[in-house]
Amino acid sequence: MIAAVGVMWINAEPTQRLRSLYKKNDWFNRLINCCLCSTFWIYVVVSASLSQFNIGEACISAILAEFICRKLNSGSL
Repeated sequence: MIAAVGVMWINAEPTQRLRSLYKKNDWFNRLINCCLCSTFWIYVVVSASLSQFNIGEACISAILAEFICRKLNSGSL
């Protein structure tokens, strides 16, 4: 579920506008450009707020989101 949220976050129009605004801020730009990174941090924030953090699930959801994002962007869905 979080993997799909990460993919939608990367491909959303507001995120693309943020990319154009914050080109000089390297860490923030890396966070919103990389599907793997953003999904990992989305999972960390959501699960930490619910007090159910698991590093393994965060890694798995981030890798799954990266595969989904690559498949969507390649056009061979």
